[in-house]
Amino acid sequence: MSRNLALRLLVAAIGIPALIAICYYNGIFLLGFTILLVGLGSIELSSMLRKRGYYVNNILDVLLPILCILAAYYNYQLINVLLISFLLISLVIVKHYFGKGDSDLTAFLGDLSANMLPVLYIGFLSSFIIYLGKLPETDGLLLIFIFLIVWATDTAAYFGGKTFGKHKLTERLSPKKTWEGFYSGFIGAIIAAVVSMLVFLPISWIQAIVISIVACFFGQLGDLIESGLKRHCRIKDSSAILPGHGGILDRFDSFFFAAPAVYLIMSIWK
Repeated sequence: MSRNLALRLLVAAIGIPALIAICYYNGIFLLGFTILLVGLGSIELSSMLRKRGYYVNNILDVLLPILCILAAYYNYQLINVLLISFLLISLVIVKHYFGKGDSDLTAFLGDLSANMLPVLYIGFLSSFIIYLGKLPETDGLLLIFIFLIVWATDTAAYFGGKTFGKHKLTERLSPKKTWEGFYSGFIGAIIAAVVSMLVFLPISWIQAIVISIVACFFGQLGDLIESGLKRHCRIKDSSAILPGHGGILDRFDSFFFAAPAVYLIMSIWK
């Protein structure tokens, strides 16, 4: 067994039970975990963008995404947080460009977008982790279900692509991903849904299957988005904070997209 594989298994053996416990007990435990997740993820993303040459504000790019999580937890209007974020970031970026005589505003627009990205991509999307934990009919069990779907999708997509992969999915964003791996991910998601329904999930079978398909699709979309960001920033991993796994964004990119998609379904399907 290689050292990298041993590290991956060790981190998974510790992290997966801990994450399931956090989701199950919910409340302040989930809030603390999500704040840590968003804070570290925002630091990673800001560092990636800075290395690519963007001007980023280290303080706002961490505090504003965390503010999104606190707003969700304390039932404050999230749209107000996004508005405040845009106004503050606009002010900081304009101040940064005071006195600059360059007529090319390409860098200006890039810097403005780069500073909004942590708020929208990490803060806004992750706030739905809190919203899902608040659903009275499922509590934290639905979060556990989504994590299982994402893990099963990633695993099935990896082995399916490695075994049967021949047709590239999108070489510009992620050269190694294949259509065979993409479809294999859905098989893993359905299996995880069946197991979850038999063991702990308090929703209908049709809901479980629909949620698993949606979470699988948007989870893989999130993975492609993060792959595109890394290729744009010319890095392999978002960081090395998780031994054998890379960074926070490398491990939770799929969940960032799956969580709001599932919340939307649960909000409509009542």
